[in-house]
Amino acid sequence: MNDETKTGLPFPVLPGGTVTFLFTDIEGSTKLLKRLRDQYSTLLDEHREILRDAFVKWNGHEVDSRGEEFFVAFPRATDAVAAAVNTQRELAAHTWLERVDVRVRIGLHTGEPWVADEGYIGIDVHRAARIANVGHGGQVLLSETTAALVMDELPEGVSLLDLGRHRLKDVRRPERIRQLVIDGLPAEFPPLKSLEALPSGTPGEKRQHNLPAELTPFIGRETELVEIGDMLRDPSIRLLTLVGVGGMGKTRLSLHAAAELVEEYPDGVWLVEFAKLRDPELVPQHAAAVLGVSA
Repeated sequence: MNDETKTGLPFPVLPGGTVTFLFTDIEGSTKLLKRLRDQYSTLLDEHREILRDAFVKWNGHEVDSRGEEFFVAFPRATDAVAAAVNTQRELAAHTWLERVDVRVRIGLHTGEPWVADEGYIGIDVHRAARIANVGHGGQVLLSETTAALVMDELPEGVSLLDLGRHRLKDVRRPERIRQLVIDGLPAEFPPLKSLEALPSGTPGEKRQHNLPAELTPFIGRETELVEIGDMLRDPSIRLLTLVGVGGMGKTRLSLHAAAELVEEYPDGVWLVEFAKLRDPELVPQHAAAVLGVSA
């Protein structure tokens, strides 16, 4: 196994398993470069020092950095959020050259990527980067998975704002995105720069369903969720069956896939359980009762 980069430096030891990715980028960096000219490198050094201090403080592992961008991995989602909040507060408090306004956008997503010799591989990396890309300077955006992991353990003075479901570039499955609202910092931003903001029905209206609440966050299985969603949206497919050995998570996967589609079906998404039925002739009756129709 090669344990060095092309530059001869050792690869960082990266956390495995469930990981929260954090991507950052300076908004309007070209304008800052034109304004500051030779002093821009000093600004970049100060920016990097602020961010790296926050990453180290909250157990972040720097995967990559280039120019104005950082890619960092955290073993705990709560630490990633704390680092993002710490970063935005320190950036806002810093006195910059010529009093310029340095605004950094941050995106977070949690998944279970593969760890290869050269770093992380998988759709979760792309999803995290795309979430960061649709934001604005000063904004911190979270995927639905990350938000579910941290919503009960947010730092003091921080709350979550639901920005709805969005289609992201080169990512097939839409993402419900939430923004961190940090006391004392700007909370209002222009609309996200996503491909499309998906409708969520009439304001205040909740789509109908009887799906059980997910008591723990659903992490990973991105490929399967995309495939299930694509097939269920195909009008030529009337029945989809998930098969596999017992205990592999078919029920959890199907319930999560169904929950992601609730807002796409005006008449609702319904769970009909047949496990306790012993008479096949009762199947239509039972299904009709759950759906509220006549058999």
